[in-house]
Amino acid sequence: MTFLHIHLDESVQNYLAWLKDIKKAPYHTLRAYQVDLNQFLKYFLRIDRNDFPNKNEMEEYLGSIKEKFNYASYRRKVTVLRNFTKYLIESGINVPDSLMSIRLPMPEINFNIPAKYEDVLALINSLSEDTELEIRDKLIFSLITKSGLTIKQLLSLKTKDLNLASNQIILSRNHLTFLDSNTIKLLEKYFSRLNCRAPISLDDYLLANHAKSSKIPLSTRTINLIVDKTAKEKRFEARLSPTILRRLFAKSLSEKNINKTTREMILGKKCRLVG
Repeated sequence: MTFLHIHLDESVQNYLAWLKDIKKAPYHTLRAYQVDLNQFLKYFLRIDRNDFPNKNEMEEYLGSIKEKFNYASYRRKVTVLRNFTKYLIESGINVPDSLMSIRLPMPEINFNIPAKYEDVLALINSLSEDTELEIRDKLIFSLITKSGLTIKQLLSLKTKDLNLASNQIILSRNHLTFLDSNTIKLLEKYFSRLNCRAPISLDDYLLANHAKSSKIPLSTRTINLIVDKTAKEKRFEARLSPTILRRLFAKSLSEKNINKTTREMILGKKCRLVG
């Protein structure tokens, strides 16, 4: 038995034992890792070598599983290999580039969305602004649909990040997006309501859990529930989610022939929605 047979096999078994005994991985997670790593092990134990798979062999292996499995399964198997690689590195094992350079594949963006951007804008216009919560919920729709914010960006947004004078939201040094006039009016109305409760600080979260503290943002689950519930109450023809709203916004930028540099500035340079 060669060094590869002993070392690779032992490394896989040690990793699975670590997941089970140290990380206390749930049964279904552990089972998935066992299946994927044993498949990886079986493939390479056929090769009479003294070291880990080289780049060409790894590319051949990834290509073979990509042909056999659907995207979700392929993505999971690559994730398992990346986590296994991380474990090897942290264990002091010198892993070659063929494993360290594994990158998680990303799916192609599907812009065939069962909703129209114009219809979502009409939905936003129909939302009430009578109470603080109604204004907040309308603001959530507006900032995702008209400014293209992700949930993470939305929940990270603080008062100091908004520049109403220049119609901008500053997300980072090279990343900003814009506010339309209606959203600015909505923000001014929202700030007015918040100021009635307590003076607004620049470090306050825009969408805070005010029942607890202005320093605690809403949860991702809350944002998803607000979008879904609002769409259902308004009997919108298609299911809506923050992801769908953002994709509709990105699609609208392309349809308006906004140049790629501007789309990268608004959506993020590495964002797949830029195209």
